[in-house]
Parts: sequence; C-alpha cells; structure tokens
Amino acid sequence: MDGLDSSIVNVALPVIASEYGVDISGSSWVVMAYLVLMAGFILAFGKIADNGRIRQVFAIGFGIFALGSFICAVSPNLTMMIAARAVQGLGASMIAAAAPLLITRFLPENKRGFGMGVIATTGGIALTLGPPLGGFITEYLSWHWIFLINVPIGIAAIIAAKSAIPSAKAEKEKFDAAGTVLMFIAIASMIMFFERGPSLGWFNPQIILLGALCAVTLLSFCIYSVRAKSPILNVSIFRNWKFSAVTISYLLTCAVFAGVMYMVPYYMYTSLSLSTAVSGLLLMISSIITACVGIPIGSWSDKVGCKIPCILAALFRISFCVILLFITPELGVLALIPALICMGFSFGISGGPATTRIVQHSPKGEEGSGTSVMITSDFLGGVIGVAAYALIFSITVPQSIGTSVSDLTGELFLTGFHATAALGLVFGIITLILSSAVPNLIVKKDDSEN
Repeated sequence: MDGLDSSIVNVALPVIASEYGVDISGSSWVVMAYLVLMAGFILAFGKIADNGRIRQVFAIGFGIFALGSFICAVSPNLTMMIAARAVQGLGASMIAAAAPLLITRFLPENKRGFGMGVIATTGGIALTLGPPLGGFITEYLSWHWIFLINVPIGIAAIIAAKSAIPSAKAEKEKFDAAGTVLMFIAIASMIMFFERGPSLGWFNPQIILLGALCAVTLLSFCIYSVRAKSPILNVSIFRNWKFSAVTISYLLTCAVFAGVMYMVPYYMYTSLSLSTAVSGLLLMISSIITACVGIPIGSWSDKVGCKIPCILAALFRISFCVILLFITPELGVLALIPALICMGFSFGISGGPATTRIVQHSPKGEEGSGTSVMITSDFLGGVIGVAAYALIFSITVPQSIGTSVSDLTGELFLTGFHATAALGLVFGIITLILSSAVPNLIVKKDDSEN
C-alpha cells in the first residue's frame, strides 16, 4: 500500500501542482511531509508494537492512513494537502513498523525468509502497477481518486487485522517520549538535508543548519539511549559487528536501488530520447522480475540460509553497475535491457534474505529493535541514495547546477551518469564484502518447532 501510494502520487504530482497553482519546490512538500512523518516515527511505533501491541498498531495505522487519504482527496488547497499527507505518513509509519514484526513474531524462524519475500514481492508489484495505474486514474477519472481508493482498502485491512492477527498481552513499559522526540528530529532533519541539498546547494545556510541539527540530535539520542532504562532503540546492538555489517549492507542496497531508479529515467529521456511511456514500460522489466523472484528466493533462503542469496544479489548489483558505467547512447536501447534484468534480479533476490539476515543477527531479545532498524534503513537508504547520486553528478558536472537536465549536452550528461554508476559499483562491492564476511545461519525445522 505504501509503495503503490508513493508511485501513484509521483505520477499525479504535476497535475496536482498545476491545479493548486504551485511550483515544483512547493509541490515537493506533498512528498516530503509523508516521508518525514513516516521515517520519523517508525522506531517509536516499532517499540510500541513490539511490546505486545502489534495488532493495535497495525489496525490503527490503517485507520489513520485511510483518514489521511480521504482528507487528501477533498483538500481544497496545498496547505491542507500537505497536512493530510503528514497524517498519511503517520499512519504509514505504524503499518511499516508492525508489518515485519508480524513475521518475526508469528512465523517460525524457518519461514521468515518466505515471509520477508512476500513483503518484497508486494513492494515489487506495487512499483510495477503504480505508475500505469496512477496515470490511468489521473487521466480518465481525477487525481482525487488515487487517494479515495485507499479508504476501502484501509477498512478491509482493519477488519482483516482484527480477525487474523493473534492478540497478545501488552507489556507495561514507560513510553520513551524524550528518545522519540530526539529520533524524530534527527531523522526528519536528515531527510530534509538530503532532499533539499541538491536543489538549494550543500553550502546553503538552511542546509548547513539542517546538517548541524541532525548531527547534534543524533549524538544526543545515542548518549540518551545508552543511559535510558527503556529506550525506543537500544543502540548497543550496533556493538555486534555482524548486525552492523548486515544493516550497513542493506542500507547501501536500498541506496543503490533508489539512486539507480532516480538516474536511469534521465538516461532514457536525455541520452536515448525515449518517451515517458516507453521508459515506464522498460522499467517494468526490472519491477516484474523483482516481483516474480521474491517469494521463491525467500523460500530458498529458508533452506540454504541468507548468505548465498545476498552474495548472489551483490554480484547482480555489481553487474548492472558495470553495464551502466560503460553504456553509451550509440549502443541503443538493447544495451540497457541486460542492466534492467540484472537490476530486477538483484533487488528481487536481496529483498527477503537481506531483511531476514538483520533479524537473525540481532542480539537475543532485540529482534524487535532489529526489525525497526531494518525498516528505518530502508527509507533512509533511499533518501541517502538519491542525494548521493545527485551530489556525485553535480560534482562531476558543475555545469548542471542550476541548469535543467534537458539543457545539458549529451556528453556532459553521460559524464555525470557514468560517475553515479561508479558510485553504485563501489556500494555494490562493499555489500559483496559485508555479505561474504558475516557467517551463514540456517534454521532447521526441528529447532523452530522445539
């Protein structure tokens, strides 16, 4: 639901901005408000859900998401739309925090790879169907309906949650309000720093202030969490090198995914002169493969462990980065297809095993915190990836700063594009090293039943 909503909104955003009469900068807050609230509260709701309130957090999250969707649909101006998107983001943070916990709490260990594979597959399906569905709804109905369709889905999800999710005894534990505020400010300022940096410039006073705020609050959060009796995140879990290694690997995996999906459409449009419709169809190659391999690979990882699939995914990641590093417009569209195929396999293979591995290597009793860290890494990795690719492009091609991409020469664009591919290659090699270094774990059926 999150992936579908995000991809649909991105397609309809130009129409929404035109109807409200706002520029690109103003309309970007329709996306930013959602991301900031979602990423900022995942850890807090993950802690609440982990204390025996998974069903409540999951169901209430869908209720808030549906309510926010309805307000979005009837918003008469941009201000109300942004506020409604913030409400959506709050509900989405509850859903995203609770969903993986359903797997770690209610599925046996030897089925967790399959469960995480289901999440990866539904995400791939959402990314596949989102753009064409959003375009169809916006074109033939109106953009209001891209939000209204969430209302009946949300109601159905609440009913399903009440009947399908087992109830659990809630633990009486004091809510960590101070840690929640510090973490929210740190994550929100980090997202805004990376989102606004490429457009405002990294030495803009606003960007410098956001970076300083993020650093100070993040340091304060770590110091506070070490001393707190019941923090929303036990930061000491990062002392476990295996947990830190698989978490960093997953963060970089998400960064490469977001960065490539940010840059490749520009290559299609600028270097290959493809229409947005054709570009969308080509990108579906990657999404369809991701959707098809997610569940089988998840089941396979339950039998052989997560190490081999993660290494295989890293090799595919390195392969498509190498292709993008040397690709040229003269080679045509056909040269891009192998890269898209490798992208699909890389993201499809790594989805379930990489997330399962973070939970596997969480310290005993901290599986809930590990799951929350995994979810947060997903969103932060995406934001960092787009910002890192944009930064490398602007450093490599200084002429691109303040200049429309369409006004750049083909040679200049290709120089920047190849530089971003080199960055992705470095990230891919790091994920291969980290994935290979961490020992493999195989949970036998008999062990899980005992």
